[in-house]
Amino acid sequence: MPDRSFLRFLLSAVALTLVIRGLAIWLDSDAFLADPDAYRVIAETLGRSGVFGLTGSDGVPRAIAFRPPLYPWLLSMCMPGGQWSPLGVAVLHLGLAGFASAFVFLSTRRLATTLCDGRNGNPERWGLVAAVLTAIDPILLRQSVEVMTETLAATLTSAAIWLWIVWQDDDAPAPAAASSRWVPLGLGATLAMAYLCRPTFLVWAVLLVIATVARFRDRRGLWSAAVIASLVAIAVGGWTWRNTRVLGHPVWATTHGGYTLLLANNDSFYRYLSEGRFGQAWDATSFLNAYAHRYEGDPRRAAFWHRDWDAAPNYDAAVSEVDDDRLCYESAVATIKRQPSMFVWSAVVRVARLWSPFPHDVSGRSKLAVAAVGVFYLTLFVAVIVAVVRHRRRMLGSRWWAIWLLAVTLTGVHAVYWSNMRMRAPMMPAIAIVAVFCVCKPIQTSPNSNTLR
Repeated sequence: MPDRSFLRFLLSAVALTLVIRGLAIWLDSDAFLADPDAYRVIAETLGRSGVFGLTGSDGVPRAIAFRPPLYPWLLSMCMPGGQWSPLGVAVLHLGLAGFASAFVFLSTRRLATTLCDGRNGNPERWGLVAAVLTAIDPILLRQSVEVMTETLAATLTSAAIWLWIVWQDDDAPAPAAASSRWVPLGLGATLAMAYLCRPTFLVWAVLLVIATVARFRDRRGLWSAAVIASLVAIAVGGWTWRNTRVLGHPVWATTHGGYTLLLANNDSFYRYLSEGRFGQAWDATSFLNAYAHRYEGDPRRAAFWHRDWDAAPNYDAAVSEVDDDRLCYESAVATIKRQPSMFVWSAVVRVARLWSPFPHDVSGRSKLAVAAVGVFYLTLFVAVIVAVVRHRRRMLGSRWWAIWLLAVTLTGVHAVYWSNMRMRAPMMPAIAIVAVFCVCKPIQTSPNSNTLR
């Protein structure tokens, strides 16, 4: 039975998160008005017609696979009669933020019991600090008022990390019997939902399945890995089957991946990098102009991107979204093959932008806000480095693998695909968990024993 201190700290973490995120939503007069990634219109179509797609000018819904399905499906549940409800979205985002806060608190508390000397204070305090850091994180705070997947993604990664930590025990050869039964099911289901939120998480799921086998190295480990893999495979198979049925092609991710790969690997962006202006924001106007005319030439050839495309574009409505996605992929791959050395350098730049503490200082953005965000993340990253150095032996243990493998996943994927600070949003709860341990003293081990004092 949880003691009163535990419940008091847990409820405080959730309550503070709800207050902070609630104020952010209440103070932003434009909250949930923009729809940059079309999640709102997809949710409206889903709510009104039951079709995961877009409604044409003729009022007929058309099935798509342009976005992953989980977030629009949750949005549609907040829209009575298919009518857009900012209040409903606010409730959804606040609920997700509350769950993320609880998972961050629980994860940090559990890690603190085996990481920090008891004289540093009770573990609940570390959990509360990590939850508050997550609540005030600038990226997550900003995305809490946007109709985008970052809030949901951060909640799902927080849940998966907590489940992984519960499951692991660095001081025992195998997980506890109770955990070994239910945690793989919960972890597999959470990773399946994460994949349906962002296909990027499929890479994380594969790495965690491999890590499960490597960690336990017995039949129980193989069985657990099979359970996790099976649940994720069901999600992948179901989404792929749906897309095959409605689009005629086995799309396992989305039909948007080609565009994000091309956005990261095109002649305009490479030219911008070759001119040494990668510290500035890239002006994508020339790329977008050329991209709009992609059916009037061959974007797989370099000459296409150097033409003057000022005239109005002539879009070929007969081209399917699958064919459009394929054309984008082929164009990006052609650019990479033409300039392999620039691709390597662009990957370095993309990784740097993914983990940059400072957002770009662009027109209309407050310099004070840029500086404040940069100072926050510089402090947080320094805290992470100090924590890793101070607790390096234990932080390499299996309890921490889910966190490190998530960092590897995001870094690897966004080294190739388009990248900016926002793309690391799912990692921010994990970074908060690590950062709080920068000031706690490690538990001392006896020189004559392998056990903890």
